Amino acid sequence: MRLLTREAADLDVGQSPTGAVRTTLMLTAAYTAATTRDRATALGLLDEAQEEAARRPEVPGLFTVDASRTQVDVYRIGVLNALGTPDEGVQVAARLNVDRMPTAERRARAWTDTARMWHALGDQPQTFAALRRVEQEAPQEVRRPALRALTADLLYTSARVPGVREFAARTGAL
Repeated sequence: MRLLTREAADLDVGQSPTGAVRTTLMLTAAYTAATTRDRATALGLLDEAQEEAARRPEVPGLFTVDASRTQVDVYRIGVLNALGTPDEGVQVAARLNVDRMPTAERRARAWTDTARMWHALGDQPQTFAALRRVEQEAPQEVRRPALRALTADLLYTSARVPGVREFAARTGAL
């Protein structure tokens, strides 16, 4: 985390592509801080990345991870999940426009984090809806072990969600 924030601080923020790299480094550092349960640092870095993204024009296609408000919101959901406060991500998810993201991989990632948020909140229908969106964007992603485990969990909960069994069979979770 120190390496990422130090590198971000050393970049020349006067240049647009450099600002995008700086934002991306701060987002990665924020998630790293969240995985160590350092809430203040994680949220502070997210806010700083959001300010940086707002100051800079988007540079589509420059990097795999764009430095947009949408990207900051996706990271915010992931950070809040990692901090164990997924309920704080519901408002973020409500304003998130995943369709504006430039690549299928990033859209699938956004839906993955949203599925994890809904799962942590115990909302099986919303979890399943997000998993189906992952599959629409990047079918190979729902076959990853973590998402197969999430699907299997949906399959074996007491609440029955129509279509989960077929989805589980199709994605290798069954």
